[in-house]
Amino acid sequence: MKKKLAMILIVLLIGMSVLPTATVLAADTDEKPSTEQGDGTTNEGNTTTQSGNGESAGSAKNARDKNIFNTGTDPLWSFVNIDVPEQALVGQEFEMNITVKNMGTGSGMFPEFRFTEESDRKALSHFTVVSGTDGVYDTMLTEVKGGETKTFTIKMKVNPETKELPEGSKYRINCMIASDNWQVKGEKRYNAVQSFDLEVVYALSDPSFVVEKVTFNPAVTAGVKETTATLVLKNISQSKANNVTATLEGSYITNGGESNSGEKNITVRDLSSTKQLYNIKGNQTVTVDYKLELNEDRKNNEMKLTIDYNGAEKPQEILLNMPLPLQENKGGKEPKVIIQRYNVDPSKVLAGNYVTLNLFVENTNNLAVNNVSIQLDVPTETSSSGGTVSSGTVFSPVDSSNTFYIDRIDGKQTALKTISMYVDPNATAKTYVVPVNIKYESTDGTKYESSDNVNIPVTQESKIEIISSNIPTMGNVGEPINVSMEFVNVGKVNLTNFKVRMEGDIPGKEENVFYLGTFNASESNEYSATIIPEEEGVLSGSVAMSYIDADNQEVSMEIPFSIEIGPAIDYGDMTEPMEPIPEPGLLDKLKQHWLPIVLGIVIVVQAIILIRIKRKAKAEEELIDG
Repeated sequence: MKKKLAMILIVLLIGMSVLPTATVLAADTDEKPSTEQGDGTTNEGNTTTQSGNGESAGSAKNARDKNIFNTGTDPLWSFVNIDVPEQALVGQEFEMNITVKNMGTGSGMFPEFRFTEESDRKALSHFTVVSGTDGVYDTMLTEVKGGETKTFTIKMKVNPETKELPEGSKYRINCMIASDNWQVKGEKRYNAVQSFDLEVVYALSDPSFVVEKVTFNPAVTAGVKETTATLVLKNISQSKANNVTATLEGSYITNGGESNSGEKNITVRDLSSTKQLYNIKGNQTVTVDYKLELNEDRKNNEMKLTIDYNGAEKPQEILLNMPLPLQENKGGKEPKVIIQRYNVDPSKVLAGNYVTLNLFVENTNNLAVNNVSIQLDVPTETSSSGGTVSSGTVFSPVDSSNTFYIDRIDGKQTALKTISMYVDPNATAKTYVVPVNIKYESTDGTKYESSDNVNIPVTQESKIEIISSNIPTMGNVGEPINVSMEFVNVGKVNLTNFKVRMEGDIPGKEENVFYLGTFNASESNEYSATIIPEEEGVLSGSVAMSYIDADNQEVSMEIPFSIEIGPAIDYGDMTEPMEPIPEPGLLDKLKQHWLPIVLGIVIVVQAIILIRIKRKAKAEEELIDG
């Protein structure tokens, strides 16, 4: 009996195992597991594994999309040349061209340049990298392949507080280059450094002249009609002026506003009133002589000196009141001190920068004045942010107060006063009127006052910052490549006519133009474009932005990119018709649906029969025993 019971259990187990297996086998009839041969790839579910490098194709795509490259080796950088100007002006920008070569075999991805100073190898203290952070210039999505040489143009600025060193002394700047470490994501590896020297000078950006002194020989006294005037001219800038000419001429005598027969108050009696002074260096002083004839009927001593040089946008005119006696001044006359003219350096005043104001203070009378006090009534501006109202001075004098003094200004003379000021970074872009209050005394101690105004236009610097960018560096012919970039207006002024477009030999670049119009301060936006490559090779181009800034000037910037285009992907002949799957016959249907059920019924019936046989045998044994 035990043997029969064991057989029943075995049959039941076989039936239970056969039931699902039979169903699966019946359903997969005429199908085979999908296995591709010959290309080294296998498909298992949704996972694709590329043999040979142990990297999944899915992860390789993600790496490409995130601009992560595994070249297997770091580049070997070498500086070929660093081209910098001989001099750089304090507070001004300058350009340098840095040429580097990748001597290694691996590509240098996203190289960056870090600048430090010899005095502090960890930072820049006298210079600022324009469009950089903490002394670092990032080349964005740039690749320098093994053996390739590239030149990068980088802008730097001499900080306004930088001091001019003694003549012949220079600042030393260290330049280091780094690129992505292929072993550690996000880490930069520096492996080359080069130093260069730069002379810093403090001066006006263009040549500018003043008349420091005028003397006469012989001295003009009663009865003297002719004299030789010696003018001392100085180029108050550091910029050299070439082929300088100086022309002196007197004003016409007028009666009731009309000219008196073309007579002049003072006439130049040299063969020519124009003198050739040739070249005048920065801060250089020269003298020039003019033979003058004095008209006894002159009503004033006004003369005009015109200075011109090669490259000047327009000649500089200096109005002179020659220190000559006049009959009408014997009885005394109220002195008058005015601001003859003024200029600012640099001419474009940026908020957050330093500016130099040059005031030319003129004593219009023949009598000298003493104890001249000049006060600038610097404007203030109120702003609100986050519910907080604050007020600040737009122009803050550096190392001085807003009041300065001149001991004495002789009659008909002009004094130059220079004031360095810092412009509030939050100043509104507009022209500020700065009142100038002047107090002075005559030679007899009488006090006088006068006032004037100077106008200083302030501009807010426009600045666009790239928040994030997605520019793949690999693609295939005929496959769409998405280029996207998020950017923000970090400046304090709204930009108009803002456009983003593709530049270069890019297929379909005409369709990839984004016109925003007005780009408000502190706002962000996104540019997205699709490129469909048409041929293999390197697809080079750039994402170009352009806009009109607060000065109504067009500004443009470019973010270059380079995409390696491979051959078109072969997806096989997707047009061949598939063989039709034959309709299952009656027998096939019985196999698929009824055969498992019949097998199950047979097993159950067998079990019932065996149980009944067992019970009948047991009853017979009991009768025999009884």
